[in-house]
Amino acid sequence: MSKLNRAQKDYIIDLLLNDQELPIDFKHLLFPPDRQEYELVYANKEREEDIIAETMAVPLQPIRSFGKNGSWHNKLIFGDNLQALKSLLQLKRSGKIVNEDGSHGIRMV
Repeated sequence: MSKLNRAQKDYIIDLLLNDQELPIDFKHLLFPPDRQEYELVYANKEREEDIIAETMAVPLQPIRSFGKNGSWHNKLIFGDNLQALKSLLQLKRSGKIVNEDGSHGIRMV
């Protein structure tokens, strides 16, 4: 976690005393995230948004369903991993996937 230096503290105090908004740059310094996230970084890495946009979602091909309990059930799905994940993401966003507790989404892939 980065700490504020004296000049930054004085700047923030001055803004607050003059009823001005704080710059967004201070967001993570003043309110550090509870959870740290890490990612793999390498040359020519594609952005997640581009990969998702370029991947075609396909209808899921369930091989077997089991553990049905109300509106949810476990499925074994055959297909390309990325296409299946894109299809699951679309189903989640549209509210068509419901967990056992009634929340929308997927617990485990």
